[in-house]
Amino acid sequence: MFEQGVRESMKRFPILLQPILTCLTGKPLGESEKAYSIPKTLDIAITPLIGALAIQLLAVLAESNTPAAWSLIPLLWIVLVGVLRKLQVTHLHHAIHNRLFCSATLNKLYSRLIPSIIFVQNGSEYKKEHLAHHNADIFTTKQDADAAFLAQLGFIPGRTRKELWQTLWITVLSPAFHALFLQARLRSILVRGKSHELTLAWVMVGLHLLFAALLGLKAYLIAVFIPMTVLYHISALLQFLTEHAWDVTGSAPADWEAYAARCWGRFCGERYPERSGDGLIRTMRHMIQVVIWSVRMLVIHAPVRLGCLVSDLPAHDWHHLAHLAGQNSRDWPRSLHLRQAAIACGDRPCFAKRELWGISNMIEHQFHWLEYAQPTRSSSAGKALATGADQQFLIAAE
Repeated sequence: MFEQGVRESMKRFPILLQPILTCLTGKPLGESEKAYSIPKTLDIAITPLIGALAIQLLAVLAESNTPAAWSLIPLLWIVLVGVLRKLQVTHLHHAIHNRLFCSATLNKLYSRLIPSIIFVQNGSEYKKEHLAHHNADIFTTKQDADAAFLAQLGFIPGRTRKELWQTLWITVLSPAFHALFLQARLRSILVRGKSHELTLAWVMVGLHLLFAALLGLKAYLIAVFIPMTVLYHISALLQFLTEHAWDVTGSAPADWEAYAARCWGRFCGERYPERSGDGLIRTMRHMIQVVIWSVRMLVIHAPVRLGCLVSDLPAHDWHHLAHLAGQNSRDWPRSLHLRQAAIACGDRPCFAKRELWGISNMIEHQFHWLEYAQPTRSSSAGKALATGADQQFLIAAE
């Protein structure tokens, strides 16, 4: 369900804390908020270093049998998976758009090197499929590689929410899903890659075997294999599943309004509890609600932000629609703040009306789209269908 005013409900926090909440949620409080961001070149350099440090710490903790050490492993897993996903969905993604570096040669080189290092789809295939995804004639249809991937897993129009939730849990817990996902990754980079990609990828295979021998099987599984495979797959699935309205009309969007209707912002957080009245009982009740809110922000929303909706992904709708606001999508490092500026300047893309908060709400919204979706031929029918699905969601929520 789309929500408005969630970030604004947090304005009672001191101004010094607002940049932290912006980083956590992915949404600035207002257009006037100062944009605190790491310079792009520094971000590109430091991200893999953070990943390497996380692997080293995980390897050390894996050999410790203390509860304190083992309690840190899930946190480091989240950090490492976030790094791996950021390398692909942020840095590699913008490299194939020729927007990571100023040099086209550097962008091409990066898109050839990173897939071989982290064992993901080779650069040529990724670029071909992703640029096709941006094509208005293909966007979110059955010809879209992302939509086709989700359809193969069973996330298709016409299924009930209960069936879709069952499919999600079965998929996440299925060894077959993880095996097939890993097989697809390895086949792309180890078999179908360019010659230099193949060479580097097989060198990395040798290094992994060496790491396993030096670290020991237990440490290797905990520090490298589990975050690079099982956890990576879960993060990727949740990100793809909630990214767009997939295959809901059976046809491509006929205009930019229909195109925009299949995009939305995804933010990590929930509405800050309102205080109703004075009195000891109401004050205590409000304090309890604030404690629960704080715990949920740290335990649920922060891990999703760190390990799934990384970097500029909350404003992924801006990546597709920046031009409608008169902005340049090449300025992606400032996308979170530029999206908010677009809202303040008339909001032609209707960003403010399409914001989802919290991963469970994102999934629930997507499943309502799919449950009420039926293939149609007209974009107007598709937009009516989207409105109908949201209305059904509101009725169910009440």
